Amino acid sequence: MNNSKAFGTALSKIRKEQGFSSAHQFFKSVGGSKSLGLAFMSYWDMERGKKLPKSWRLKAIMAALNIAPYTPKAQELLRAYFRALSGSDELIQFLAAPAAPARDLPSRDLAEAATHKALEQLTVNLTLDQWKARTKDLVTYICQAYMANTSGWVTVKELADVTKFKPDAVKKALKTLADGGLVEFTKDKARGLFAGKMIQLLPVTPATAMVRHAIRKNWDEWLGSSSRVAMKRLTVRMTKASLNAYRQHLAKAVNLAALYDSAEEHRQGSAIYLIDASIFQVLPREVAKEEEV
Repeated sequence: MNNSKAFGTALSKIRKEQGFSSAHQFFKSVGGSKSLGLAFMSYWDMERGKKLPKSWRLKAIMAALNIAPYTPKAQELLRAYFRALSGSDELIQFLAAPAAPARDLPSRDLAEAATHKALEQLTVNLTLDQWKARTKDLVTYICQAYMANTSGWVTVKELADVTKFKPDAVKKALKTLADGGLVEFTKDKARGLFAGKMIQLLPVTPATAMVRHAIRKNWDEWLGSSSRVAMKRLTVRMTKASLNAYRQHLAKAVNLAALYDSAEEHRQGSAIYLIDASIFQVLPREVAKEEEV
């Protein structure tokens, strides 16, 4: 297929934009063959333009890359895929609306583009083993949250005081995090290796199911003893298409909080907050599938 190379180029480009520095890092981070249903060399052949994935496998790859439906990146990758299948853009053009005349970006779009670029530079991806280490138990999870949002060295005493855990429990948690490559730990102090960075969400794949369950369990327990600072709620009727569009805006708004991060601020004058944006289907009443925004 003459255009397989173009698809591979698009896949490699989007993988890098999603924060995965190499094909191998991406493959290992999302759970490898268990999540993607193929060996690393098969995936590597896709990026090198030697083969195309089956459509169902491409869907799994997009999910592992955290590419939401109806987004520009999803459209870019799907266009490259169908272009490779058909050999031209002739049929694809019928699916797209006519392009708008070229124009200068309004200031709002320029600001959004600048914000997106800044967030890309802050984003990092963890390996699946690192996710397992940070979610080992509630003590470890809370300690890693503090370390990931605090620059410089933190003593065991300071961490014990702020978390209300016993020093021995804190030391055990820091040892787990150090073994996982998440912190640097000496006898009585530690330093986070990702302070000031925005950790990319764990992709929704079969290999990450247990870790995602552990994250949810830790958050539920942790938030049960936390104080709510602010809340805004609104009920609204919308179509599925409108919901998907709004989810993209909501995700951007949540990610924007990373630009306000002040991990280097004096610890007596700042606190760590959880930004929680949830969408519930309330009517008609049914069990709605939970998704990350």
